[in-house]
Amino acid sequence: MKSMKKILKNKIVLMFAAALVAGFGGTVLYLSKTVPSTKNDNQKNNVSTQNNQKNTNPQTEKGNLPAANQTPPPKTSVQEQAPNSTSTNLAVLNGFVTATKSSQDGSISFSFYLEGSGYYSIQEEQSGSWQTTENNIYYRGTGGLDAGSIPAGQSSVTVRALKIENGKYTAVTKAFTIQRSEVEAAGGVKTYN
Repeated sequence: MKSMKKILKNKIVLMFAAALVAGFGGTVLYLSKTVPSTKNDNQKNNVSTQNNQKNTNPQTEKGNLPAANQTPPPKTSVQEQAPNSTSTNLAVLNGFVTATKSSQDGSISFSFYLEGSGYYSIQEEQSGSWQTTENNIYYRGTGGLDAGSIPAGQSSVTVRALKIENGKYTAVTKAFTIQRSEVEAAGGVKTYN
């Protein structure tokens, strides 16, 4: 009788231990599926950094399906000087700018979201005239066109985008003044319309 009680007691202990192991294993499995790991966060940061680097390849936004034709149309050289005054006879180009503050170095990167794909130049206003900072960059028409950044010590920048068609400037956005104080007040991300 004592041996029967001992076996029964061991079975209960074994069943309890098995239930604990199964419960712990289930919790670990559940958490591994729902809580993102540090490795994934680092990979996302690396991808974000790579996406912010300037290139002339088509830019896509996460979640967009790639277009059937991902290669940009042939790049043609710009056959004229970019306008450097505020008043131009170019058509109005619709678009907006999104500015994002980096938590790592305090710089503020900004991207244009423009109407239509094609080649664009980015200009920055310096001492009352417009200076081209990025020239002949292909924009796929979705996602943002990386237009530059404000270093940590600088308080603002005024920028605009120009569209290039057949080697000539055809349209220009309005001027967008990105203020560090406004971006910080908005929590690190601000859209300028």
